Amino acid sequence: FHHETLGWDLPTLEAVGLQPSQLSAIGDEPASGLRATYARRWPALTRAAWLPAWGDGACSNVGSGAVGTDRLALMVGTSGAMRLLWEGMPPEPPQGLWLYRLDRRRLVLGGALSEGGNFIDWVCHEFRLPPLDELQEALAACQPGAHGLVWLPFLAGERSPGWAGHARATLSGLHLDTTALEVLRAALEAVACRFVLVYRLIQAAVPGERLIVGSGNGLVNNPVWAQIMADALGQPLALSPEPEASLRGAALVTLERLGLGSLEALARPSLEGAHQITPDPDHAPAYEAMLARQQALYRLLVAETS
Repeated sequence: FHHETLGWDLPTLEAVGLQPSQLSAIGDEPASGLRATYARRWPALTRAAWLPAWGDGACSNVGSGAVGTDRLALMVGTSGAMRLLWEGMPPEPPQGLWLYRLDRRRLVLGGALSEGGNFIDWVCHEFRLPPLDELQEALAACQPGAHGLVWLPFLAGERSPGWAGHARATLSGLHLDTTALEVLRAALEAVACRFVLVYRLIQAAVPGERLIVGSGNGLVNNPVWAQIMADALGQPLALSPEPEASLRGAALVTLERLGLGSLEALARPSLEGAHQITPDPDHAPAYEAMLARQQALYRLLVAETS
């Protein structure tokens, strides 16, 4: 697929010995009607509108209200992702990010992390910690980076931005006084630092001031982690109130396709009244130092072994 022509990419087809006529037509408008065999089987669907499948990530942006260049989605569930969805011409995606389309008008630029709630759950389980909701006060009392620990949180390998599938998790800086709570706090901060790398690549490709829109149970149900994310990114973070952002997003895209409103008008008001977290500027130097230590360890253990 060619992002600019909105058709099949001819050099790719030539390389694999195919012609455009051998592939389905590309489109994003509703279709209707059924072949006679299926019309007899499902008569109630003979006049139904059929729409193409949309990407789960793009729909999550829409459902959480992260539509437009001034809003950036940050989703943390089992894994994590950061995505910008907007209407415009496709930029050259920076190395480490991906670029795809929601439809012929709108693009999605972003990156994905293998680590998210899965990594934090693993730390809690293996270090015999209580449930996260019982640790919020103690975690909040920790000063950023004061533990001196450095996590490379690659239990499931690395996706964005290095895409080092061979990478493995590493914890450096342990000493006799290190506590399990500090290991957990360092893990939360480590994932935030990985998102900072993705954020800066997105900003370089599509500059602008923007609100970070947080979604996913891993983030929304962990207030300390949400504050850590805002502090590390140095940007306000609004927590989406939508429990099923992807499902809601698919419904809103459908409404637009059926002529019942523009996507922007349907999606963006969902953030009205959303809880917003303000970054603490006093914590910025600590996160910059943590990111620098993490990147130094990454270069030693991951980049140089690629």
